[in-house]
Amino acid sequence: MGLSAFTLFLISRGLGSSEPFELPLFLGALALVGVLFMLSLYDLSGLGEKKTKSPQLSLNPDHLPDGVIITDENGNFLGANKVAHQMVSALSTSSNIRKMFDTWHRELTDRAQADQVVEAVLASPDIQFSEMLNLKDGRVFERNTRPMEATGERLWFLRDITHVQLANHDSAMHQSMVEADAARTAELAEQLYHAKAELEANQAELKRLANTDSLTGLLNRRRFTTLGEGAVAAADGQEIWVIMMDIDYFKRINDTYGHAAGDTAIKDFARIADDTVADAGFVGRMGGEEFAAILPGVTQDDAIRIAEKIRRLTAKNQTVSDNEKFRFTASIGVAKWMPEEITIEPALDRADQALYSAKAYGRNRVVGFEYAAA
Repeated sequence: MGLSAFTLFLISRGLGSSEPFELPLFLGALALVGVLFMLSLYDLSGLGEKKTKSPQLSLNPDHLPDGVIITDENGNFLGANKVAHQMVSALSTSSNIRKMFDTWHRELTDRAQADQVVEAVLASPDIQFSEMLNLKDGRVFERNTRPMEATGERLWFLRDITHVQLANHDSAMHQSMVEADAARTAELAEQLYHAKAELEANQAELKRLANTDSLTGLLNRRRFTTLGEGAVAAADGQEIWVIMMDIDYFKRINDTYGHAAGDTAIKDFARIADDTVADAGFVGRMGGEEFAAILPGVTQDDAIRIAEKIRRLTAKNQTVSDNEKFRFTASIGVAKWMPEEITIEPALDRADQALYSAKAYGRNRVVGFEYAAA
């Protein structure tokens, strides 16, 4: 605007003046008007606008990490990048994708399937396909192919995934090792559990063998005496009665029916005595055909009643050994433990004396020590 006003001022001075020096001003103004007119036309035509060009990306296929092969839809070779040439050496000498991959397929663990894929792709121009190729040297490649609809060409992409497969294999192997270790640990734990159970069972069996009579299962003499001393220590004013028992004419049984029959007679008598005493006390085998029972907290009548029941059931019992059947009796002595006595042994001795009195009186009977003393 300022430039236009200045131009009009120069024209007006030139048209209305007769001064010679103002004529050049007039001519300059006319020239300036011409320039302004041309600039206006330039702006109106849009020629003065700056044209911006969109940037165009340029990608060198040789910089790609994967192999790229381009063929037409019939498999004829059109080009490949450097990585593809390194992967498939036959690219430089073959004009068709079949021949290019022929040498490569010879190195595969399963060539037939790879050949069938190539044939199927060439027979179906629109197909897209992806597969893994395992080479005999342990390398693994991934091959993908898809058509380029706009150009009618086909792209083949080759990628070396050996490191991925190795990582997966290592991971799977690690997982397998972890699982194997877990299974082995579980197996060892189970073995340890069974070994511990077996050890405990063996210890229990050893304890049982150390405390019981092997033939009858009753307490052996040592364990019986130990429990007797415990009963004395815990008596606290209660009565304790002792019973001594012996099978009558036991040698005659062995001589007549054999030692096996004698063992059967011992086991039968042990069962009768143990079942009869039950919770009233405990029974032990003192040796041979001799047995004893300790009855803490019972009365004299209870002790005599238990002893008499053992005698009666023994006489009624019929022992069977092999083809032999026979009966036998038992003599029994009963005595009381005295509170002033420190151990159970004096009471056992008195009961044993009563036992021998029972045998002297004709066997198959119960005798109390008091009665024997009288």
